[in-house]
Amino acid sequence: MRLEEKGELDTGTLARRWWTGKPILCGSALLAGISGLGLEILLVTLCGLALGYGRSGPVGITTFIVGWALGARWSGTLRAAPGRVLLITGSALLCTAALSPWLLLRVGASSPGSATALCVSLLVLLAVAVPQGIFLPQLARGWSLSSRGDLGLLFAANLVGAAIGALLVGYHLPALFGRPVAAGVAGGLALLAGGLGALGIRGIVSRAGVDPAPRVDEEHLAPYHSGAILAACIGWLGTLEWIGLRLGVLWLGGMQEALTGVLLASMIALSIGAWLGPRLLGRSLESLVRLLVLCALSSLAFLFLPLLLGGSAAELPLTARALLLVGPALLPFGALVPILHRHTAGRGAERLGRLLLFEAAGVVVGLPISHLLLVPALGVGGTLVFWLLAPAASITLLVPRLRLRAAWGLAVVGALATAGGFAGKQPALDSPPLGNPALELLDFAEDQHFAVSVVRDGLVGESTLMTDGFRAAGTGLDYRYMRVLGHLPLLLHEEPAAVAVLAFGTGTTAGAVSLHEEVDAIDVLELSRAVTTRARWFEDVNLGVLGDRERVAVRLGDGRRTLGERPGGYDVVTMEPLLPDSPFGVYLYTEEFYERARASLAPGGLLCQWVPPHALEPETFQAVVAAFCSALPWSGVWLFGTQVILVGGEERPLVRASRFPDDGGLLHRALAELGLESPEGLLARYVSGGHAWPAATRPLTDGDPWIVYRPRRAGVVLLTDLPLNLAALRGVSEPIPPEWWVGLGEGAPERFEALVRLRDAREAFGVEEVEARGLSMPDPSLRRDGRARLAEAARRAPTDPEVVALERERRFLEDLREGALLLLRDPSKEGARGAALRLEGALITRPERGDVTLYLGIALRRLGDPRAGELLERALELCPRIAATPAGQRAVHQLALPPELLEPE
Repeated sequence: MRLEEKGELDTGTLARRWWTGKPILCGSALLAGISGLGLEILLVTLCGLALGYGRSGPVGITTFIVGWALGARWSGTLRAAPGRVLLITGSALLCTAALSPWLLLRVGASSPGSATALCVSLLVLLAVAVPQGIFLPQLARGWSLSSRGDLGLLFAANLVGAAIGALLVGYHLPALFGRPVAAGVAGGLALLAGGLGALGIRGIVSRAGVDPAPRVDEEHLAPYHSGAILAACIGWLGTLEWIGLRLGVLWLGGMQEALTGVLLASMIALSIGAWLGPRLLGRSLESLVRLLVLCALSSLAFLFLPLLLGGSAAELPLTARALLLVGPALLPFGALVPILHRHTAGRGAERLGRLLLFEAAGVVVGLPISHLLLVPALGVGGTLVFWLLAPAASITLLVPRLRLRAAWGLAVVGALATAGGFAGKQPALDSPPLGNPALELLDFAEDQHFAVSVVRDGLVGESTLMTDGFRAAGTGLDYRYMRVLGHLPLLLHEEPAAVAVLAFGTGTTAGAVSLHEEVDAIDVLELSRAVTTRARWFEDVNLGVLGDRERVAVRLGDGRRTLGERPGGYDVVTMEPLLPDSPFGVYLYTEEFYERARASLAPGGLLCQWVPPHALEPETFQAVVAAFCSALPWSGVWLFGTQVILVGGEERPLVRASRFPDDGGLLHRALAELGLESPEGLLARYVSGGHAWPAATRPLTDGDPWIVYRPRRAGVVLLTDLPLNLAALRGVSEPIPPEWWVGLGEGAPERFEALVRLRDAREAFGVEEVEARGLSMPDPSLRRDGRARLAEAARRAPTDPEVVALERERRFLEDLREGALLLLRDPSKEGARGAALRLEGALITRPERGDVTLYLGIALRRLGDPRAGELLERALELCPRIAATPAGQRAVHQLALPPELLEPE
């Protein structure tokens, strides 16, 4: 007999079947959550290859949620046995999950950015998302067969599963086995969820296929009434989750581990809200008003992150800090669907399907509006205030049922919106990178991609461009290699007429390219408009390159996609993207990317890429260089300072003396400052051909960008990377190819040997830095005499700019350290005199340094020198908040400087 003929089940039967059914249904919901969010993360990331990373996030996430909601709506109308539906759904997901990564990788490699890529990406996402959406309504049907209670526990289980999926499928499995394998595991979990759900429903009612009769409740809402409330609130929630990711980059770091931590914390917070909210807020319709007001209060938590994440919270594990970051803002939102489901008329599964369809509508409208319009126009803070209209509008929809009781909710929401509006400060400005007291904020803007800041670092004396807290580029001496990225490939090319510069930054590389008069066209490929509009702050290094409208064109968008829009169109492509192990930057360092970049080169064209040995652990560094060298018929490894520059093409270029001007003009002087004014200087920076570089034990590919999943290390252990990577370069170094020696001057071999000794010196000094911090190098053979090697380099090439620069750097560091140490250990006048002597030498070398100016002022004050006051005032001028910096704290607490001397007038 079917359920509608039997009527309601007796109480004893329900009790027995609860223990055999509901826990199993929760297990099915948990597995579905693991599969669902894990697949969403994997596929949306892979869509970046096909759509470009500027639009893959909002397009991919919106499409996935829409598909999930369509599946849920369809699921609510089905009258087939739910167990059978769940088994079919799990089987379908096993197949689609296994095929989806392969399809996205194929279309990403063959036609990224095209209409075909867009269509295939959308279809793939829908093919996975629609079946995922079928699970919850079918599980809700089984849940409703055993009782008419809330779905909060079922939702909580699903959200806990999503948290596990973010960590397991979105992070650990790709790290171990690659994304296609992780997607296959997610599909297997979906099949298991379907089987477990079918078993659970069978434990409640054998062969049940329909819900109990609709419930009659005097406080019920019409489905479209509830749906409108849910759409407004989910648009609000989607914005908060995206803002949480944006702020997570600033507060926790931009690596994959941190982003996964934010997603994990979001799901945990929502699951707690789904479980506790329906129980704590009451059963009347007023519980919905209480929830909306609570959501309004909680969403303002993002404005108080310094209180949540400051102090001792900074020492907590990453997941705990992620919970403090997003948990207070998101937790109440977990109760939205369970409470609205309770107060909506209709059968359980059907009304859940309708609600989830409205949820998708909220995401479709809310996330793109916030991503494309609100944040670029209002910033994160203004967007938070704007979305406080959502609870006000939602409560207004309830006024006919609540009469004047809603006025209290409206008043609270209005007051909060007003207070938030007057607060005005953008949350990004309170983050640790931008809260650094050494930094003076000169400019700030947010767009859909980054929070972009221009700051002046008063301690080291340079201006810096920061994207989401990362020091992308600056004006200091450490960034001279950016000019080499512009000059080196152009000097090697016979006739460079069309050049692409991928990643603009401060524009230093583009400015160097502009000095070459034979270049007719320069395409700047940049993701963020906010970056290019900050170029005016760095005209000293970019030479006002964007003002050259005849030659320079800015092409905004994902660099990988825009590069492929001109096959065979460039003589030179030179690149300095984000770090290779960052979640979005990695796809500009894979083998498939280099194949694509190679296709953009005209015959004889050259590709140039930056790799940072100081910022990558050895295994990652080896894989990044190997990906470039294996993708090009010819490649060469060059070293300028401590930065590796890779150049590659179809064949080895010739080194022609005619490419090096000797007229004393602007280009000649610019090259001379870098030591590249002659073929001898250029070849002195050569390390080896790419053929000498060993193949990676685990290749770096689009399907397996494994380097982004390596946990990011911190602390002094990072100092070991540079000497280890320089040692790897020494291990593959080789003589200059014989044909390059033709026509060179007699001093060429001597200069080449000088730069070899200079590389040895840098490696040795790197080891010294490690050992000075109390660590030991894993390879004792790396310990050598850096000073002797530097002296040998200076003897062979005394005027080479790199040799001179390293001599100055070592002299500066020795003077600064010795002077500061004397100040600390010897408070006598004799100690102050010795400290002043060393610190004056350091200040002559680096007069822009605020910390050196401060220490010298303290030394002269101990000596009673009248110049002390001027120096302390100068230190304050260079760094207005110097008292709060480590140097200022050391001056007050260890060097006994009265704190009032470091207070601005």
